[in-house]
Amino acid sequence: MKGYSIGRVVQYARYHYTSQTKNYMSLFLACVALPVLFGILSRDVFVAEAMSTAIYTFGGLAFALRTIYPMRQQGMRVMECSLPLSNEERMTFMLFNLVVVYPIFILVTTILGIAIVYPFSDYTVDVVPVLAEVMRETFLKWPLYVFVQMVISASLLLNIVAGRNLFVVYLGAFMGVVAFLGVVIRLSVRVLMNIDPEYIATIEINDTAARVVYILIPVVFYALSYWALRRRQMKW
Repeated sequence: MKGYSIGRVVQYARYHYTSQTKNYMSLFLACVALPVLFGILSRDVFVAEAMSTAIYTFGGLAFALRTIYPMRQQGMRVMECSLPLSNEERMTFMLFNLVVVYPIFILVTTILGIAIVYPFSDYTVDVVPVLAEVMRETFLKWPLYVFVQMVISASLLLNIVAGRNLFVVYLGAFMGVVAFLGVVIRLSVRVLMNIDPEYIATIEINDTAARVVYILIPVVFYALSYWALRRRQMKW
């Protein structure tokens, strides 16, 4: 397909959200119901807030799956293959859905969940300060946002490269991450045990460099997702 058209991206977004309305609504209800359930049972609006934060942190796994679901679903792959859409335009939509729509999606479910739990809470605090704290401590914290994008971008990559048995791929990735962290921690402990504590105290970490590396992690995952999308060509 020649050229790049933002109009085709918009048309595809309209098609995607229309065809996946039921799936997104199920996810929306789940993201509202879980904080509401735990909040009402504990009669604590802050429990609902904490549950919403947990969903925001790891709910991107499900959202990434919904984003690429039509490409993996056997009954929808034929339609997806026939759409007049380039890989670049498809990737643009995926980025928009995961980078922009997902945080707004969770923000709306969080506000709704807190509003439902608030009348049942034993605390007498006003709901406005609670919502302000949620915005300040969750949705306006860039390190948390970057971590969420790490989870989502890694999930997107797994969904693209995985075969039919997605669960095995997720399980293997989880075990790989655990093994990697275990090795890194053990090596770090051994290295630190053999270094003079006074020398460690003199080591300074460049905050700017650390932030750049931290931000580049989801960028690399998204780049790998685009590369995998071009190579995969939806041959699940």
